Amino acid sequence: MQGLLSDIPLLGALELIHTTRQTGVLEVQTDVPYTVAFVGGEIVSGGIVDWIGLEALYASPLLAETGSFAFQQKPVTGRPLGAFNHVVSDWARTTDEWQEVCAVISSPSRYYRGAEPLFDLEGGRSVRAVAREAEVPVFQVAQFVVRALREGRLEARERFEWFRLKLQAAPRRTGAQPEPLQPLGQLIAEGMPLREARARLLNELRMGLRFPGSGWVWRDLVWEVQQDLAAHTAP
Repeated sequence: MQGLLSDIPLLGALELIHTTRQTGVLEVQTDVPYTVAFVGGEIVSGGIVDWIGLEALYASPLLAETGSFAFQQKPVTGRPLGAFNHVVSDWARTTDEWQEVCAVISSPSRYYRGAEPLFDLEGGRSVRAVAREAEVPVFQVAQFVVRALREGRLEARERFEWFRLKLQAAPRRTGAQPEPLQPLGQLIAEGMPLREARARLLNELRMGLRFPGSGWVWRDLVWEVQQDLAAHTAP
C-alpha cells in the first residue's frame, strides 16, 4: 500500500492497516520523515530516523498534507504502545499542542536562561538538555518553559542545541580539497546567518547525513523553519 498524503489522509492509512491487522512498517515521507511499526494492526513503535519511541512518534507530523507514504509487510516484533484508538487520539492532540508550544519556544533545541533550576547556567540550557538531565519528557519541559516565559522567569537565548554539530565551512566544489569541519555555532559567530546555517544542516539531513541524534535535530529544525516563516509572513 502506498499513496500521496494529498490524496489519502494518513489517518485513513493508519486505520486501514489497523482494521486489516497488518504487520509491517509504514514509512512517511514529508517535511519530517518518520516510520510507524505495526504488529497485527497495533502500533508497537515509531519515530523520526534514530529518535524512536512514543515521545518521538507523538512529535511526528500526523496531519501532514504533503508528501507520501508506503507500507511494507515485514516481520516486526514488539508490544502495542497502547490501544490503537487511544494512541492515535493522543498523537493527534499532541501534534496540535506541539505546534502551539513551538509557536512560543521555537523548538526544544533553543536555549533559555533564568533563575529556574537547570536553566540557571551563565549560557542557559536547551529544553532538550534539561529534559535529559531531569529525566522527564521533552514536551513536559517545553510546557514549563512556555509558562516561565510568559511569567518573565526565563528569557530566550540566540543559541540552539544543534550549534555544536559540525559542517564544512564552505560548499563542496568538484575537485576541490574538502574544507575543514567547523561547529555551526562557530560559523554563526563568524558571520553566517542563523537562517543559512539552519538551512544548510537541514539540506544535509535530506541528502542523507546521519549522526547520533539526527532524528530530533531534524524535527527541531523543521519546527524552527516553520516558526521563522510564520514570523516573516505575519501581517
